This record gives sequence, C-alpha cells and structure tokens, in this order.
Amino acid sequence: MIYQLEIDDRDETAKAVLVFIQQMAATNKSIKPPIALVDVNQPSMAERPFGTMKGSFKLSPDFNDPLGDLKEYM
Repeated sequence: MIYQLEIDDRDETAKAVLVFIQQMAATNKSIKPPIALVDVNQPSMAERPFGTMKGSFKLSPDFNDPLGDLKEYM
C-alpha cells in the first residue's frame, strides 16, 4: 500500500513525525524518504505580483453578443 501524508512542519508534533519517517526511511529500504510537495523557495500564489499577464489576452468587440449557432435554441 502507498500512503500520502500531508505534514505541516511548523507544528512540533508534525516535526517529530517527519523525523521518525526520515529515520525509518534511512534504515528500511522499502520506505521511501519524504518529499516536500511545496518548494519553500517558490513564491506562493499570494506572493505573485498583479498584472503579470496584462495585455496577453484580447476579447473581441462582440464577445457578449449571442452566438449565431445557438439562434434556434433561443
């Protein structure tokens, strides 16, 4: 069986669990060492600056007009 755990390493109990799993992985080859799912060096979504995609998308002037293909259903 494969289990995926989400451990918040800011909690003391979670840190102890993480250390225990790392020790188990060091002594038992069938246990894989834990891998961080979030890279602490990468900025989170909240840290991204606004406006980085500005000008990348253009809407046509008739964007809100009804589609001709759907006239028979309206």
